[in-house]
Amino acid sequence: MIKGVIFDADGTLIDSMGFWTSTVYGIVEAAGVKDPDPELIDLLNPMSMYEGAVYLKNRYAIETPIEEIIAEENRRVLRFYTSQVTLCEGMGELVSWLHSRRIPMTVASATDRPLIESAMKYTGLFDKLKGIFSCGDVGHGKDTPEVFLAACRLMGTRPEETVVVEDSPTAIATAAAAGFATVDVTAGNAFDMVTALFI
Repeated sequence: MIKGVIFDADGTLIDSMGFWTSTVYGIVEAAGVKDPDPELIDLLNPMSMYEGAVYLKNRYAIETPIEEIIAEENRRVLRFYTSQVTLCEGMGELVSWLHSRRIPMTVASATDRPLIESAMKYTGLFDKLKGIFSCGDVGHGKDTPEVFLAACRLMGTRPEETVVVEDSPTAIATAAAAGFATVDVTAGNAFDMVTALFI
């Protein structure tokens, strides 16, 4: 029986992947890199922001310090999250449906927690969540289950009682291997797939 839900944020709850794509490519190209990897966003998606900045610096021999790469990302993303970001289709209704049934929900994101908190407040979801966790909080990307396990502990659920709602194949595989139920939002209507677990 499913008793709790863990949501990814970017590309799952909030419609932000297009913005992240333009932001990352903008930073890389501003550093003088020509023709960056067209799969770059998919590679970075399960990484923490720190891991992603390290990857960019090493992969493209960027001279900018890691801290400055992260700071520039933070500046751009915070503006977007507090003035323009919107929810993915059906997600507002899904969160409200779960909240009305007192089903605990958390967010587990590769994006740093203060940024996600800003987006959740701007979109009106913040007060419906029990907590927000980032890969930076636990020191691991979503190639390991630590961020999902931390969210579980807060909700008081076991992995087998918890569904992870994601858009990243890497994160879905990690969660499934750790015993979580999973919903891939790229595979269909997320509202229908999640609510079916509680009916």
